[in-house]
Amino acid sequence: MRQYINTALSFPRLQADALLLSLLTAAGVAAAVLLDPLPALAVALLPALVLVIVLFVRYPRVWLYTGAVVNYFWISSGKGDTEITLAEYALVAFYIGGLWIWFFAMVFIKRKRIVRNIADRVLLIAIGAASVTIVLALANDESSPLNWLREYLLFSMMLYYFPWREHFTERKHILTFFTLTAGVFVYIGVLNLWQYVKAASNILYAFEVWSSRKTLNTHVFLCAMIMCFMGTFFSGTRKARLGMLVLTAFYTVVVVVSFSRGFWISGIIGIVATLWILDKRKVFMFALYGFVGAVIFVSAVQLMFPERAELIIKVLQARLASSTAGTQDLSVLSRVYETKVILDYIARYTIGGAGLGATIVIYDPLIKSFTRVGFIHNGYLYLWMKLGLPFFLAFYFVWFYMMRRAYILARKATEPLHRVFAGTAFGALVAFSLLNVTSAIPEVRVGFYCLSVLFLAISYAEYPPHNEHLGTAS
Repeated sequence: MRQYINTALSFPRLQADALLLSLLTAAGVAAAVLLDPLPALAVALLPALVLVIVLFVRYPRVWLYTGAVVNYFWISSGKGDTEITLAEYALVAFYIGGLWIWFFAMVFIKRKRIVRNIADRVLLIAIGAASVTIVLALANDESSPLNWLREYLLFSMMLYYFPWREHFTERKHILTFFTLTAGVFVYIGVLNLWQYVKAASNILYAFEVWSSRKTLNTHVFLCAMIMCFMGTFFSGTRKARLGMLVLTAFYTVVVVVSFSRGFWISGIIGIVATLWILDKRKVFMFALYGFVGAVIFVSAVQLMFPERAELIIKVLQARLASSTAGTQDLSVLSRVYETKVILDYIARYTIGGAGLGATIVIYDPLIKSFTRVGFIHNGYLYLWMKLGLPFFLAFYFVWFYMMRRAYILARKATEPLHRVFAGTAFGALVAFSLLNVTSAIPEVRVGFYCLSVLFLAISYAEYPPHNEHLGTAS
C-alpha cells in the first residue's frame, strides 16, 4: 500500500493553547476598552491573528498559497523609503517571520533533515554567517542598523524553496502554486500595460515615451516569459501549449514596454541557449514566433496609437541600436562611473565588505551632477562590495551549481513538466547571469523571489513527488 507523508506541522496541545490565548486576549480587550479605544482595537485583532497562525501551522500549504497571493503587496512595497509603514512590518512578519518559524519547527521540533545537496548547505551557512557583517558595517560607518537589516532580510526570501519543496508533495500542489503566482503577475502586468496605454495616449515627444515606461517587477516577467516559452515548446498536450503561447505573448509585451534592452537581450539569449541544448529545431520556431509576434505588436501599436505609433517604434529601435554605442551611450557611461567607485570600495573592504545598506556617490552623466545612490546595477560587484569576498564566492557557487543541475536535468528529462521546469531554470539563470551585469538580481525583492522559484523548479525536476511517475534521472 502506498505511503503518504503528512507534511503538517503538528504541535502538542496546539488547539488548547490557541483557545487559552484567545481567552486571555479577550480579557485584555475588556481591560483596554476602559482605558483607550485605540489599543483595544489592536488587541482585539490578536485572537484572529492567533487563529490564523494556528491555521498556517496546521496546514502549511495554506500559508504558502496565501504567500503566493500576498506576494503582490510584498514586491510592490518597500521602495527604499526612510519611514517604514505598518503594512511593511506586517509583510515582514508574515514572510520573514513565518519562514524563520518554519525552519525552527522543522529543525528543532520535528528534527527533520531539510538539506538535500551541497548548494542547500552552502546557502544556509552563507546567509547565517552574513549576519555578523552588521558589526563590520557599523565599524566601517558606511551604513545604519536599519538599512543593513532591510537589505539582509531580503536574502531570506531565497530560502522559500525549502518549505515549497517540503510541502508541495503532489503535482497538483506545485501546479496550484504556479497558477496562483501566475495570476498575481498577470494582474500586475495588466496594471503595467494599462498605465502605459494611458501615458502613451498623451505623449508628444520621444522622451515622454521613455518616461512612461513601466519597469515594475520586470525580473519576474522575464522569468515568466521564459517559462511560458518552454511550456509552448515542450508541454505534453496541445491545450497546454496553446495556453502557454497566450501567456508568452502577454508576458513578452510586458517585458517589451519596460524599454529595458538588458531584459530583451538576456531573455532572448536565455531562451535560445535552452532550446539549443534541448532541440535545435526549436530555435527556428522561436525565430518564427518572434517575427510573427513583432508584426502583431507593431500592428497593435499602430491600431491603438495611430498618431504616435511611429514615435513609439522609433524609440524601441533606438534602444536596441544604442546597445552597440559603447560608452557613447550615457546610460552605459553612468555604469562605467559607478563601477569605478565600486571597485574602489572593494579594494578598501575586500574581505568583509562595506556593509549592507551602504551607499555610494557617483557622477551621473544623465543629470550631469554627483548623486548618492544605494542601488548598484552590477549584481556581482554589489555582493562583493557589501558582503565581502567569502559571501560573494558562496552565493555564486550556489547560483552556478544550480544552473549546472538545471542543464543536466533538462537534457535528461523525459516527462514534459520536468523538462519545462528544468529548461526554464537553466534559461532564466543564463539570462539572469547576463542581466546581473546591468540590473542586480540579488538586490531587489522580486529577484530573490525569482531565484527561489527557479530553485524549486530544479528540485521538482530532480526529486519528483512520491506519487508521480519518476520519468527523470537525478
